[in-house]
Amino acid sequence: MPTKAPVKPLDQRALEAETRASLWLADGNQAREAGRTVKAERCFQKAQFWLDRANLLSDQAERPGPAQ
Repeated sequence: MPTKAPVKPLDQRALEAETRASLWLADGNQAREAGRTVKAERCFQKAQFWLDRANLLSDQAERPGPAQ
């Protein structure tokens, strides 16, 4: 069964993932400054997820990224 092509192009998905990582990182830094360490750690985890996704989509990860 063939899979459908993604709606967004690969470079646009990579840019969106980088943007989301930056937003989560900013939220984590803000939470850390406010003394909310649990929320800060959760935000940093989400930022790392999106950064890993951006690296995968831009072929900078250890494993190969998607073709489309």
